[in-house]
Amino acid sequence: MDGQTSTGIFYAVVSALCLGSTYAPLKFIDRSDGLYFQWVQSTGQLLFGVIISFFLTPSPVIPIAMLNGMFYSIGNSLTVYIMDGVGVAVGYLLWNTGACVVGWAVTRYGWFYNKQQIPKYGFWNFAGVFVICIGGALLCFVDHVPLKTRPAPWTVEDGNKRKEKENVPKTKKIGCLLLTAFVGFLYGNFYSPISYIMSNYPGASQDVRSYFLSYCIGSFATSTVIFLGYCSFMKNVPRVNPELSKPSIVSGVIYGIGMISFFTACQNLDQIIAYPILSKAPGIIVSFWSILFFKDIQGARNILQMYGGILVTVVGIGIISISKTGGGILN
Repeated sequence: MDGQTSTGIFYAVVSALCLGSTYAPLKFIDRSDGLYFQWVQSTGQLLFGVIISFFLTPSPVIPIAMLNGMFYSIGNSLTVYIMDGVGVAVGYLLWNTGACVVGWAVTRYGWFYNKQQIPKYGFWNFAGVFVICIGGALLCFVDHVPLKTRPAPWTVEDGNKRKEKENVPKTKKIGCLLLTAFVGFLYGNFYSPISYIMSNYPGASQDVRSYFLSYCIGSFATSTVIFLGYCSFMKNVPRVNPELSKPSIVSGVIYGIGMISFFTACQNLDQIIAYPILSKAPGIIVSFWSILFFKDIQGARNILQMYGGILVTVVGIGIISISKTGGGILN
């Protein structure tokens, strides 16, 4: 294994651990509709982006590069609603399945100005993505237990320390499953604006990390616009849970570390190999948080089905990993 591949794998592991732990600081805190959370989280991410820029050589802030942050923030503004409908782990794994397929397709076929990348073993690369999709399909039928959260300021106190949410209506669950496809499309095109700049701008930096600050600024600007629109819709009385403030900033810093690691992993591994792995591996981390920490996946059937979906996903990731060179297996 060469040094570049080793570096890519190391940062892929760091990315998976961080991105999969993004929601851990928010356990038992009522996030309401998630729009305050996503705004404060983007602040934490921007804070990390400014700090890391002192150690890198950032390119000038380019509006096209800011589209990465816009894609992320639009999707992020929907994630809390989705997780309330289908659960933390299921929602995360499903929209990452969509991101996996879209991110793979845009590089495999060169869509949206992405540089086309064809692996050495194309059949096995395609087979790996197909297996990952099967793993995602298995997760659609996993039921979750609504999280118990401490009452938010707008909640009527009932004398209990925690408030249990009502069961999720089936119509909301179906709507959330459909929204995961849209979020997956946004996240799957996350790399496209940077790829366009690197391929079409004369003299553009070929170090993908140099665009990280542009990504953070785009994310913060979009999140701010979304939150201002939400404030207007709520007639300047948004649902703001002050208890969310510090954990959301911490969540943003963790996400920022995960994203700079994502950028670095993509830099050192072919995107057609890295994207499916980086899209799905964090969901596995989320699943363990969900079962062992959040405990919103309960019951033997649901847990076994969750582990079954994870196992199938891991097999798919393994097939994709060896599709680049064969790893001594396909040769």
